[in-house]
Amino acid sequence: MQTFKYCDVLHRLEGFDPWLISLGLTPRGNDRIHQAFNTLRMAEAAGRKARETGEYSKVQGEHLFPLIEALEAHDVFVAFEKESSEPLANALKRALTGPAQPVDEKNEANRDGRNIWFELALAAEWRMRGATVQLGEPDLQLFRDNKTFLVACKRPASENSVRANVRSAISQLNDHLRLASQDVFGVVAISLSRVLNPGTSYWSGSLEQLGALLHHMMLQYRPYWRSADPHPRICAILFHTATPSDVGQKVDLSLTTYSVAERLKQDSVGTKIFEEHIRDIKARAEDLASQSTSIE
Repeated sequence: MQTFKYCDVLHRLEGFDPWLISLGLTPRGNDRIHQAFNTLRMAEAAGRKARETGEYSKVQGEHLFPLIEALEAHDVFVAFEKESSEPLANALKRALTGPAQPVDEKNEANRDGRNIWFELALAAEWRMRGATVQLGEPDLQLFRDNKTFLVACKRPASENSVRANVRSAISQLNDHLRLASQDVFGVVAISLSRVLNPGTSYWSGSLEQLGALLHHMMLQYRPYWRSADPHPRICAILFHTATPSDVGQKVDLSLTTYSVAERLKQDSVGTKIFEEHIRDIKARAEDLASQSTSIE
């Protein structure tokens, strides 16, 4: 488990606004990520007071996701701070929009920010664990062993829309792969964060239990992508979640991320290379002792 103090995360995030400015963006103190930073400042002040008085209080429900998204912003910043590109600037501009609380997402327009945020957060997670990945059509592009993997990212708003999102991602990849060379492959990445947690609770189980839940959902939806006529070079589908969690180890809050992936093509060169990518990501996570990041 990586444990960070509130003050350390805040110190690192002092570079966030200058970074936005360097990308041609105007920082706005009232967007959802800056509201998350304000929640982090409040938590840091409360923590200081608690250490002085000995009176500690639990993280309140309305603070769960802002604190988690402040941690994700820290990772996105660390992963991309030395990059300057138009796709990154455009993605960040959209990603900063939307309501402060996921539960207040009511339509496609105000869900767009967190939809794009999933792409940035997943890319940051992979980058920080050694992968070569960048923003690009359709959403992300992963490079490994002289092969390119186009990653179509979707974030369903509810369990009822998982099937449609899987089909949409496959259709998107089909269109790109029909025009691409034989060294280009596709991966579907589905965020189940909104499905599993609308923004009102935290995960209190183990990583193994979370993994079992994602595997169960993978089995549940398997018939949908098998009937969606995926291009032969779409090699895998990935289910991912990021959620606040209570790990019970004297930390205020943890960000737990978990991914499961399934092959679409058993004998594909691309499938074997992507499996190596997943194994490396897992090994790097184990080197960091856990897939959880905590703040105290």
